[in-house]
Amino acid sequence: MKINPYNIGIFFACLILVILSVWKLVKKWKKDKTYRYFYGFFITSNLIIIQVLLMDFGIHKFHPWILMFFLPFQYLSPVYFTAFICYYLKKEEIYQKNSVYLFLPFISFFTLYTLLKVNIFLDYAWISKKIFTIIHTEVDENSALAFSIIISIWNLLIILRYENALGRLSFKQVKKKTKWIKTIVGIFITFNILWLLTIILFFIREDISGHFPYYPYWILYIVFYYTFLFFGTRHIDTVSEENKTEAEEVQKAIESFRMSGLNHMFSDKELELIHYDKPSQITGILSYFSTSLFDKNKLEDVVWDIVENCISYLQLEDCIIYILDPSKRVLVQKAAYGNKNQGERKVLSPIEIPLGQGIVGQVAQSGVYECIYNVTYDPRYIVDDISRRSELAVPIKIDDRIIGVLDSEHSQEGFFDENHILLFQLIAKLTSKKLAQITSKNPTNITNDNIYFRELHFLMKEAKIYRDSNVGLDSIAKMLNISSNYLSQLVNKLSNSNFSEYVNGYRIEDAKSKLEDPKFINYTIVDIALESGFNSRSTFYSAFKKHTGISPKEYRDTHKKRG
Repeated sequence: MKINPYNIGIFFACLILVILSVWKLVKKWKKDKTYRYFYGFFITSNLIIIQVLLMDFGIHKFHPWILMFFLPFQYLSPVYFTAFICYYLKKEEIYQKNSVYLFLPFISFFTLYTLLKVNIFLDYAWISKKIFTIIHTEVDENSALAFSIIISIWNLLIILRYENALGRLSFKQVKKKTKWIKTIVGIFITFNILWLLTIILFFIREDISGHFPYYPYWILYIVFYYTFLFFGTRHIDTVSEENKTEAEEVQKAIESFRMSGLNHMFSDKELELIHYDKPSQITGILSYFSTSLFDKNKLEDVVWDIVENCISYLQLEDCIIYILDPSKRVLVQKAAYGNKNQGERKVLSPIEIPLGQGIVGQVAQSGVYECIYNVTYDPRYIVDDISRRSELAVPIKIDDRIIGVLDSEHSQEGFFDENHILLFQLIAKLTSKKLAQITSKNPTNITNDNIYFRELHFLMKEAKIYRDSNVGLDSIAKMLNISSNYLSQLVNKLSNSNFSEYVNGYRIEDAKSKLEDPKFINYTIVDIALESGFNSRSTFYSAFKKHTGISPKEYRDTHKKRG
């Protein structure tokens, strides 16, 4: 086909779109994968048209090897669009789980394209020109159309499933979030129908050939692409900012929850240190440590729990707690994790260190922590299981009386930093508080249950985490960085209900307010159930009747009459 104003205009319109998309992709590469797949879709979609037009312009006549750079982007573009939808809806696991199958058509046709190109260079040595033409003009395009239609329908199903599993977002928010993306998918299905009609036209009219019949279709695509690029970018920017703000608000609520519990255990000076250096990371670790100790009533259980958590949360190579034997004036290894332990709560080849000897013995004598960046040059270093390079030892005190030492070694020189020192000091204080409670037989726990419960109530009301139908005891405990056992017993003790009933209580109150509100008059009862966090109609009806004594419909009708 000859060069004309139509194909020149289409070519440069697509080229500008590719350049714009590449520029935006580079700018937003580090932001979010949603942007990467969004712009990747534009780049590959327009490269399909550019490649076809370059063939029409006869670029392959300059040198046949130029064809080697032509790729089957028609099998890549739908995959990127699917990835964009999954990441936009925060359902990236769907894309990751199916990515191999999604890329299979592209890989298959890339391999086939390569063989066909080599076949041309070898003057059709393997495949005849007739078969090559059939593959190139019919099999390729028909397969690409079928793949595009299947992907479009699958994308629509992903969106519908997302709407039926709302998570923590409100029903109204979800509908707003999916409305525009469903419209885009609908447009793509329409374009696929136009593509199919164009192919049918070639079968009906044998006198028609070349790519001219595609021009109106391509022009519609280009108009859509420019519109989608502009408004899509703006929309994703807005959603990204909203997600960031929401995440910050939830994190503030979680941080408030953690700090409320820690205020009960640490001095103002210690809390200032926590705020100064990586507060979220430190409060998360300390919250878990303190709540995991709540049901420990023996010294052995406490020290083993501490060393296990130190290894798990701080990625240490080993951790040992020494307890002072005042009568013998020696430090005894009571709990160890690493090479000194092989899965059972038993210290392998325990050693005793006299008070004042070695780094651990000197820390116990002086009451001051020691952080040795390279023990090779420290004559006090005592080799235990294996020789390591750095060591951190922190005293454990009760009323200024040394009762033991929290110690850790690492094979890397200078491994322990100020963050480790602060955490070890605070963990040592938690340990001493719990041990003091045990030795004095004081029933008061080191955690303040009332404060934690009050903050949990605030988190439920403000962050509305109960709206996530998948939320459970373990997921909330993980979010708050507290022990799931502690959370379960906290709720049982202070709400007189199990955790599931406690969460459903918030969901019922949420549903009641919506059933009473005229703004939700057009919402079905199932819509309100889903928005409130229930994942099925039957569960909602059963829980609602248990809490109120009447069905949701009766409740709504009663308030209509009052209104």
